[in-house]
Amino acid sequence: MNERVSEPKAAQSEKVDYEDVDEVIALAARLAEADKDRLRIEDLERVGAELEIPPHNVRRAVEELAARRQREAAQRTAAQRRRRWAGAAVSAIALVLGGVLLSARASLEQARVEVERRRAQVENVVERRERTRARHEGAAPSPERDAELAGADNRVSIERRRYDQDAGAYNALASGLSEQLVAHLFGLPARVPLSNEIDAW
Repeated sequence: MNERVSEPKAAQSEKVDYEDVDEVIALAARLAEADKDRLRIEDLERVGAELEIPPHNVRRAVEELAARRQREAAQRTAAQRRRRWAGAAVSAIALVLGGVLLSARASLEQARVEVERRRAQVENVVERRERTRARHEGAAPSPERDAELAGADNRVSIERRRYDQDAGAYNALASGLSEQLVAHLFGLPARVPLSNEIDAW
């Protein structure tokens, strides 16, 4: 009975898959090329000896240079990390600010639409009151006439009061910092007039 003898682990670990051969050779070539620009410590010590520099000083200089390069690499990495964090922080702030401004714009535009709707309603009841007055012009006083005229005046007063409430709400909203910025950026009014500031409806 022939038993198959397995290869030792060291021999197995030294094998390379066929599909990796090209990549291994290319990497080895790059490493060999990089080694051409390097000197061995022994070669440096010989150069140092020619300059009367003791070998231990050469080795110390190599170690210090390696440590310095390592510190510089760590500093570069830390600086890159800080830049990434700063970029992320700026992006987050811009996102939050954008959200605040969009929300402020939506609120301000909605309030302005409500003010315009109320103003149109005031103009409507004022126009109806003028038609009512014109219809009763020159007519003899009567309870029906007086009640109709009083009702027309009352509707105007109610609608003006409602307009003033919405105008006041808009003005209070528009006085906020983000809303002031939105009003400036998007051409919205910084303030709307109250009913007593409007000469004609």
